[in-house]
Amino acid sequence: MAGRGPLRVTLLGAFEVSRGGDVLPVAGARLQALLVRLALAGGRAVEPSALVDAIWPEEPPAGAGPALQTLVSRLRRALGSADDVTQVAGGYRLNVDPADVDALR
Repeated sequence: MAGRGPLRVTLLGAFEVSRGGDVLPVAGARLQALLVRLALAGGRAVEPSALVDAIWPEEPPAGAGPALQTLVSRLRRALGSADDVTQVAGGYRLNVDPADVDALR
């Protein structure tokens, strides 16, 4: 199980997500694209349409909404907590402090 503490997201250089010194496995281009887009929002909500555009820039799949929900569920499992990615008015948000995202410092 991953350690406790805030999520830390490294986007500049080698992509990495960690918590309490433990690297969390976020495998797959689509899952990483979802995390990157959420992390760049710095804890603010991101509209589902913006997430779909980030994950599938060329052509979203038929049923993009359910596909996005599946990816969000997979990301929550990878991060170790459903509280890390929450559905809020206006979309989804990654519960991360902007200071813990290297690209936002």
